[in-house]
Amino acid sequence: MDSLDPLDPASFCAECRRLVAAVFDKGLFSVLLALILWLPLPWGSNWEGAVYFFSSVVFVLGAACCLLHAHGGLPLTTSFRKAWPALLLIGASVLWIAFQGSPWFSDLAEKLLPRAALIYPDARQIDPSLLSSFSTDPYYTRLAAFRGAAYLAMFAIILLLTRDQQRVRWLAYVMGACGVFEALYGSAKSLTGLEFGFFGKEVGKSVATGTFANRNHLAGLLEMTLAVGIGLLIAGRFSSPGGNWRDWLRGVATFLLSDKAPLRIAVVIMAIGLVLTRSRMGNVGFAVSLTVAGAVYLLLARSSKFSSGLVLAILFSIVLVDLVVVGSYFGIEEVAQRLEQTSVAEAANRVDLFDYAVPYVLDYLPFGSGAGSFEASFLPYGGPEVVIPYDHVHNDYLEFLGEWGIVGVLPMALAVASSLIVALFALRQRHDALLRATAFASFMGILALLIHSFVDFNLQIPANAGFFVVLMALAWISAFCHQHRNGTRTSPILDAEDENRPPRRRHK
Repeated sequence: MDSLDPLDPASFCAECRRLVAAVFDKGLFSVLLALILWLPLPWGSNWEGAVYFFSSVVFVLGAACCLLHAHGGLPLTTSFRKAWPALLLIGASVLWIAFQGSPWFSDLAEKLLPRAALIYPDARQIDPSLLSSFSTDPYYTRLAAFRGAAYLAMFAIILLLTRDQQRVRWLAYVMGACGVFEALYGSAKSLTGLEFGFFGKEVGKSVATGTFANRNHLAGLLEMTLAVGIGLLIAGRFSSPGGNWRDWLRGVATFLLSDKAPLRIAVVIMAIGLVLTRSRMGNVGFAVSLTVAGAVYLLLARSSKFSSGLVLAILFSIVLVDLVVVGSYFGIEEVAQRLEQTSVAEAANRVDLFDYAVPYVLDYLPFGSGAGSFEASFLPYGGPEVVIPYDHVHNDYLEFLGEWGIVGVLPMALAVASSLIVALFALRQRHDALLRATAFASFMGILALLIHSFVDFNLQIPANAGFFVVLMALAWISAFCHQHRNGTRTSPILDAEDENRPPRRRHK
């Protein structure tokens, strides 16, 4: 960049614009990090006021990003441009939900959804808006569309603002900090018996719930943050100490005593929190995703034998120390007992709910009953064994399929699948240790929550869904984030110019 000429007004104004753009860019990224920190606090943002607050902040951030981009201060990153398939697919699902809740196609809805008309034959007389759309509960469908648009905007904003390795690291640190806080807060409540939730809401005793109302939702969050923490652990550059076993052990000891030690402690804390949730599928999902992601990393990542061995040692220590040694002290055997022996009443209630939910899903295919409408749509399907009303199926796949239909679920499923594939691509192709570890964290975190979703509804909780969106964005960032040459940092405008510039030819 040419030096600033104070006597040249054009040069001075251009430099001022650059400085203002850089300040706004950093400010917007700081707000994004603060929003991620906030998401889990008010009961996982699982109430309407928190949803409106989160969505409003995201839309304001998006508007600011658009304004900054229009004035040349926020160029499109490579990650954003490459992620257009995921953006289009998520956008298609959000548009379908908005279509479900729109009141302008009531006649078409009655023809395509005859089941809803049969269930509520007098709906027009009771509530004229009830069957005025494709949804049996238009209000909650419109709220779901509002929330879905916020997730889409958040996905795009992360791709736009996370343009270098330093910001990738900050994003990972913030997610890890959320996990450590939730684990400490939940563990302290569980171990001390002072069972009061966030803002004074009383919750169940003897299990860790953090700031959530349900232990399984805390487990879902910790699965994702543990994946990020483990990714940060393996993100260092490991140089081979030589062939001597003493040198190899010295290298391992140096690593363990380096600045990675606080990260290792953070992972232990989150593992304790996960065990104290007593969540069966939460612990199973973490163990399975860690095993699969670790095997995939060792198979795909291009690393030296020493680096691969050290990564394997880290993963083995997490299984051995966190799940066996620490878990045995904090009650991993209780999780095992819950896996082996579930109470008859609880098992019967879960099985009956699943059995009754399948006919509901089949009746509303392929268009769905409307996002967020499960509680209203499921009422006629509950048998005598289902003695309490349910607002969720305890199975994300059934709930999404029943509410969104195939038309809405298919684009979202393709978006998630494409993110997993891109994470695998990054594991294979990227040479940067941090970006490769970010791909590992993204793959492991997404896989863990997908496993957990078979028996719970983590993706219906805004905080967990928001973190899931962050992991999807990190998959694309890990694959296409621009790497600065020689460790130098430039302004956002110069970054974009450098990304679009073809590689220089070496002169002989």
